[in-house]
Amino acid sequence: MEALVEDYLVRFDAAISAEERIGEPDSVICAYMAQFRSERQGNKPPPSGLLAALAEDPNMLGPVRRYERDFLARIRANASDPQMATLTFLAIHGIRAMELLNIQVLDHGEEEVLLGWIKDRLGATA
Repeated sequence: MEALVEDYLVRFDAAISAEERIGEPDSVICAYMAQFRSERQGNKPPPSGLLAALAEDPNMLGPVRRYERDFLARIRANASDPQMATLTFLAIHGIRAMELLNIQVLDHGEEEVLLGWIKDRLGATA
């Protein structure tokens, strides 16, 4: 189970890093949005195995929490507007969580409209 969690975090970070443009403001949060959109377009299912692993052993939340906290710090450090970048991070996490729990309130089209609106706001502050 621990290997499953570690593998997920490593693959996720590699995907984000591949999209990130070093030195460009907002490149980390934009890479996060691009990764999320890519997952959506590929119809990838939510990482339910990760949820099962975390439910099996709540102690595995520690590494995930640390990774998420470090990732958010990386997003904020690169952001032209750290509050907007944080809001974006939380919005995407909210969409992911709702999908994982099968309680979506937005369809994919509505999510795209929201993400487009966010991206426009990020571009206005850059």
